[in-house]
Amino acid sequence: MAGFRLSDEQLALKEMARKFIEKEVIPVAGKYDSSAEFPKDVIQKAWENGLMNITVPEKFGGLGLGVFDDVLLNEELGAGCLGIGTSIAVNTLALTPILLFGNDEQIQRLVGPFMEAPKLASFCLTEPGAGSDAGSLSTTAKEDGDSYILNGSKMWITNAGFADLYTVFCTVDKSLKSKGMACLVVPRDTPGISVGKPEDKMGQKASDTRAISFENVRVPKANLLGKIGDGFKIAL
Repeated sequence: MAGFRLSDEQLALKEMARKFIEKEVIPVAGKYDSSAEFPKDVIQKAWENGLMNITVPEKFGGLGLGVFDDVLLNEELGAGCLGIGTSIAVNTLALTPILLFGNDEQIQRLVGPFMEAPKLASFCLTEPGAGSDAGSLSTTAKEDGDSYILNGSKMWITNAGFADLYTVFCTVDKSLKSKGMACLVVPRDTPGISVGKPEDKMGQKASDTRAISFENVRVPKANLLGKIGDGFKIAL
């Protein structure tokens, strides 16, 4: 049976992450978890130390590392503070649909700013009435010229109050179920978006979790990932 060992590069990544949590995360983890204050300063330091967006391809300014490398990183960050680790992990989760299904122009326009400053994104799938059942979404997108008009609500969304970008799963026709799903990337400053108050959770309090409402939010068709009907496979 073949053995398995981490590469030198993976071991170096783990060591870098471990040193980071020992210096920057563990000393403040208790404070943030008890106060439920969002650790913006820690997120910024993680970005400055190259511990965010590590799966972004090199041609777009990232390290071009793989999913397993990201798992190794999240393991170390979560050991320091699960809430902080979740915030960083979900940021990658929200950008991954753009990296996998976006074209080069979309990746450069939507992900590029994350390589220039410590920004955050949210993965907006879960809904009040559907949970995370990707085939039963109520959030709708109606075609209107060169845009889609987005209406609906999302629940339990990580980073919602501090995200610059929302990766939103919706449907263009509820009768089509999963075949009518789409994935739209929505900038935070788009009119019609409202974010709820932070949820009072039992744990992971350093991670920001809220509801989001979209009311007649106009999203350009240029922000559609893939095509209509791809939303279900993108979500999975």
